[in-house]
Amino acid sequence: MVTHKQAEDRVNARFWIHLACYIVVVSALAVLNYQRNPENLWILWVAGGWGIGIAAHAMAFFSNRGKLIGRTEVRMERRESREDRPAAHSIGDSRDGEPG
Repeated sequence: MVTHKQAEDRVNARFWIHLACYIVVVSALAVLNYQRNPENLWILWVAGGWGIGIAAHAMAFFSNRGKLIGRTEVRMERRESREDRPAAHSIGDSRDGEPG
């Protein structure tokens, strides 16, 4: 059984990991851009494009937190219930390992 706290922790972790990845990758690319090709600031396209995604994620995270946690709870419960079911066998597979 998935708890509300587990779903909340997952929602929190996903946002902060997304933000941390953005900061690390964009910072590294900015250094690379400034060292290799400072007259062509292509990093602005990367930072701006990914930044739009971060802004959308932040808006959802801070404004619809309850809804995000609820959807995550449902997804986690579905995944858990799928994992509890026995694996399906294809036609021709036998459970004892013998063919046919």
